[in-house]
Amino acid sequence: MPFKGGVVGWKEHLKAFKADVRRYHELGDAGVLQIVGRQGVWASAVYRYGRWIYERPRGLSGVPLKGSYRVLNKAVEVAAGISLPASAQIDGGLYIGHFGQVIVHPETVAGKNLSIGQGVTIGEKGVGHGGVPVIGDDVYVGVGAKILGGLTVGDGVRVGANAVVVKDVGDEETVVGIPARPVQRKSRVKKGES
Repeated sequence: MPFKGGVVGWKEHLKAFKADVRRYHELGDAGVLQIVGRQGVWASAVYRYGRWIYERPRGLSGVPLKGSYRVLNKAVEVAAGISLPASAQIDGGLYIGHFGQVIVHPETVAGKNLSIGQGVTIGEKGVGHGGVPVIGDDVYVGVGAKILGGLTVGDGVRVGANAVVVKDVGDEETVVGIPARPVQRKSRVKKGES
């Protein structure tokens, strides 16, 4: 299930970033230049750096580091169209496939191997509707999908393109539509049966 939270050292953040980069390689990017050129990798690198900075002990030495994180984070938002604040808790293996319009709420919690398409929003339902999603391991969020409110998305879930998830989703389900509903799997009929 999702990231357990808590303070971790720089080695754990580096390990999580390596898992992020490994996902790009596993999903088809072969070369180093191809991976380094991905905006999702930029966002992930800055996100992991920010997590490390904000989990360090407080003090004056952290002021320049926090300033550098804020500049880098804003640069990624502008250049890549990806808003991924350091306060979100996302385990290793994060994959953001394409440029643009990816918004992750600062209080989002997600497990390992989260895949996000372009145009995805993960956050609150709106003013006065508190709560943000808790997302399990190995979740795929399709292009343009929205996951909104204080809900739980289970492990192995697939959220279809442009789906709007506003209710809990169980493990291994595929959801589509507005509002998102589970896809009914057709039972296979064997030859000779009616």
